[in-house]
Amino acid sequence: MKRHRRSALILALLTVFAIATWGFFQATVAPTHPLDQLMPEGSLLYIEAKDFASLLKDWNSSPEKTAWLKSDDYNVFSNSRLFLRLNKASDEFAAAAGLRPDGKFLGESAGAASAIAIYDIGNLEFLYVTRLSSGDFTQSALWQARNKFQPRAAAGKPFYVRKDEESGRVVAFAVADSYLILGTREDLVAGSLELLAGGKQRNLRQEGWYTQALSAAAPAPGDLRMVLHLEKIAVTPHFRTYWIQQNITEMKGYSSGVCDLFREGSVYREERVLLAKAPLDDDTAVAQSAQAVSNLLTLVPREYGFYQAGATDAKSSLSVVEQKIIAPHFGIAAADKQAPRVQLTGGESGSSSDLEIRIDLEPASRISNQNVLAGLEKQFDAANPQAMLVVQSTHKNHDGVLLATASVIVISAATDWDLAAIQKAVQDVVAPGLTASALGVQWREIKDAGGYFELDGLLPLEIARRGKLIYFANDATALTATLQSKASPPAQAVTYAAGFHHDRERQGFYEWSTLVGRSSAASAEGPDFFSRNISSLSRTFARVSSEEIVQRRSRDRIQQTVTYRWTP
Repeated sequence: MKRHRRSALILALLTVFAIATWGFFQATVAPTHPLDQLMPEGSLLYIEAKDFASLLKDWNSSPEKTAWLKSDDYNVFSNSRLFLRLNKASDEFAAAAGLRPDGKFLGESAGAASAIAIYDIGNLEFLYVTRLSSGDFTQSALWQARNKFQPRAAAGKPFYVRKDEESGRVVAFAVADSYLILGTREDLVAGSLELLAGGKQRNLRQEGWYTQALSAAAPAPGDLRMVLHLEKIAVTPHFRTYWIQQNITEMKGYSSGVCDLFREGSVYREERVLLAKAPLDDDTAVAQSAQAVSNLLTLVPREYGFYQAGATDAKSSLSVVEQKIIAPHFGIAAADKQAPRVQLTGGESGSSSDLEIRIDLEPASRISNQNVLAGLEKQFDAANPQAMLVVQSTHKNHDGVLLATASVIVISAATDWDLAAIQKAVQDVVAPGLTASALGVQWREIKDAGGYFELDGLLPLEIARRGKLIYFANDATALTATLQSKASPPAQAVTYAAGFHHDRERQGFYEWSTLVGRSSAASAEGPDFFSRNISSLSRTFARVSSEEIVQRRSRDRIQQTVTYRWTP
């Protein structure tokens, strides 16, 4: 009986101790806060990571980082104007903080949940907040150098400020409630401390553009989330200078955007949302176009290198057909209205190359005084194109040396195409550069793959019609694969889609770029753009096997899903 009483007493004491310990732990552990609620209002861009320390560790240990730092692409980037501006800002930060913002500094400052808000792109004014164990951070170089900073206080919490008088750059930081708060403006750090203490001033979460973007985003954020105030970003001179897409006018049509990156094993997935300033008055046309684009996606063959499908019109689709099927072989020359110039020589007449000129045949004329595309323009206008699919891939030529690009273009129209008229119009375009007697520009029917037509000469050009679909190709094998494709349609109608098989196309790109860049390989101006710069970037990310993007448009927004597949 005594033994039972003693056991009960010990159990009761352990229970009381556990409750007291838990109560003490609960009282001393600071509550967590959504990081966007610790950011003062006014930022242009906000990036949040679920676990920044893990992301940083993965990048630092990746073969991609090692390869990129040794690549020609990094060599070119390190001499660019953008890099020099970033390097200058880094030097100014180092002068103000008394230590360089290098990898060691970043590693000491990287916690789990972390966020950064950019308030001025040109001056790189930012505020960085991360949930970090204060005990760990006390061993960091920044904390050890706090005596060199001027002490300040906000909401009863201390923080530290230091300014470089030469550049005017400011560095301020605080450690409070297990948060590291680091910024390039004193008022931003002070404002964040006020918000941490429950202050009433406005934060990022209360801004209209931000809440609208979040309401349209994925319910759960990804490993990384970026939210952009596009209405303000698109009008900054730095965005106009450095935005690589150069579609500034289009970007001005959006008020905000959000992008989530999900890392799911060997698949990385981006979910993007762009909110339009002006909603569509009538989305009927968009819905019809989306259905036409979705139907075309069933024609993408399995062995593609690149494909692209989207809405189109008569002018745009004709331009693509001319550029990818017709113009690469025979450009249309304009009539020369200038009198020939007299070249004074030493009396020589002709050269050895003249022996190769045939004098018994009329030369093919590539000069036209009229618009030879007029016939095609008429047919395209009559058919009223709605959507277009472009499929391309590279392969070795029959000689095993040269690289050929197979292209197939499929155009979906509102009405049936007039095949005979299209054939006649194509003949009118290519004949001036091919023949003087209509040889080699006659159509012959091929019964394979349900039937198509091709020119009987040296020019590789095929045409097929399937009701409201017209096919243009420069490779019979590629055309046959497209005609026989039975890919699955997308689950939802899409307004745009594109895909690129990096693993299939990169070796051909290396060979092609090396050939065309050979003349400039020894240039003192730096690595050749294609054969060394872009090729080195491709080699750096050789484990990325493919990339695809799917876009959907609704009345007031654009949603995009970008999928990157990695080779394990």
